[in-house]
Parts: sequence; C-alpha cells; structure tokens
Amino acid sequence: MTVKQLREKLSQYPDNMDVFVAERKTEFSYGLVNSVRMDEITFAENPDFEDFDEEEVSARDTVVIIDEE
Repeated sequence: MTVKQLREKLSQYPDNMDVFVAERKTEFSYGLVNSVRMDEITFAENPDFEDFDEEEVSARDTVVIIDEE
C-alpha cells in the first residue's frame, strides 16, 4: 500500500481514533501494509485470548488496525 492509499483509507475514520498494528503473519522483520480496518480489541490480564473472564478485562476499545494481510 502506498502512502496515498493509506491516507485515503485512514480518512474515513475519526482523527482521534487509536491506530494499532496487527500481529505479524510472516517471519520477516518488515511487511507491507495491505489493509486497514476498524475492530474492537480487548485488553485482558490473561494472555490466552480465547479463555478469559469478563472480570479479567481491563479495557475494550474500537480502534483502527493496519495489517499486512
């Protein structure tokens, strides 16, 4: 994705929205950004994302995620 394409994709989201980088999908140090999406993320004490209780949730937020996929 070029800088121009990234700016166009990001322009649809509010200026105050946080931006996160998705988990790496390859073993390379760097990867090309191929997608931009909005998603709700959960911050929890337990690192096992599939098995956490609501009591362990520290925060939730809707954020912009840039991804190599």
